[in-house]
Amino acid sequence: MSIKISMMTPGTYPIQDYVGLAQEIENYGFDELHIADDLIMRPAWPILTLIGQHTKHIKLGPAIVSPMMAHPVYHAANLVALDELTGGRAICGVGRGGLNPMVGLKKPKSTINMLREAVQLMRKVIAQDTSPFDGEYFHATPELVFHHKPVRDDIPIFIGTWGPKVSQLGGEVAIGTKADCVADPGYVTKLRDNVRIGAERVGRNPDNIEMIVGPLCSISEDREAAIRTMKELLAIYLPFLSPTKEEVGIDEEAIKKANAAYLAGDHEKAASFVPDEAVKSFSLTGTPEDVIPQVEALIDAGATNIAFGPPHGPNAMEAIRLLGEKVLPNIQR
Repeated sequence: MSIKISMMTPGTYPIQDYVGLAQEIENYGFDELHIADDLIMRPAWPILTLIGQHTKHIKLGPAIVSPMMAHPVYHAANLVALDELTGGRAICGVGRGGLNPMVGLKKPKSTINMLREAVQLMRKVIAQDTSPFDGEYFHATPELVFHHKPVRDDIPIFIGTWGPKVSQLGGEVAIGTKADCVADPGYVTKLRDNVRIGAERVGRNPDNIEMIVGPLCSISEDREAAIRTMKELLAIYLPFLSPTKEEVGIDEEAIKKANAAYLAGDHEKAASFVPDEAVKSFSLTGTPEDVIPQVEALIDAGATNIAFGPPHGPNAMEAIRLLGEKVLPNIQR
């Protein structure tokens, strides 16, 4: 399987900025563009519609949508529309949703069963299968059929997860898995091994299953500025990064202090509490020369697609230029 290099961006920019951002990413030759669908930011589907109209080749889709936040059929309908708009360039990531506790959504009794049903139901309606669907979490009657024919009857869907058991599900029912906010090669190997277990369980060739890794990224010619930018972001994200933060041994007290300082508005103090080990475990951070061997280590660990995540750097457009001009060509070679 050839290695893909992609980008992921959240809904933090003014809407109109995404046109230039997406075109720049496409022009550099990145394979995919993932838009985060996080509750506290602009939602993914409107952004994807806008950039779908103004790009030509790059594959694009949300990563990750939660079937607990909106019904899988709603996500499938948006995905079919995006696929029509882009002439068959849509992809989609489905996961439990890391920020769901913010709105009181509790973890399902079985995340694996919930996501399995969600993927099955999305595929069913995209294929215009009118058979009834009666699951533990989701249901559909034979009358549920789109009143327009999808461009494709099978749009690529991957599972978003940080957990080994859900990674097995990706090997069973999806094109693969995506692990965002992960940059530790040892942990990537663990996830990849579990994808293999899931694939072999159902007789699929594990070499054909994607292992998408979406590390946070902060890149700049100024190494210290890149590190400071990443630590400020991690002050927000670290409380939500279980089970990875426990797996790599990040101090819980430091996480609490960093998050409290950030919420109090003292970003410099918040960054000072974030340990260097967290930067190393969750992100690709530093100069282009620093980042290239980090990417190579993730590929050696089993990643088949590196999707550079936010904040990209102290200056996002400059970071995209550095990734496109200095990192991407080296990885392609």
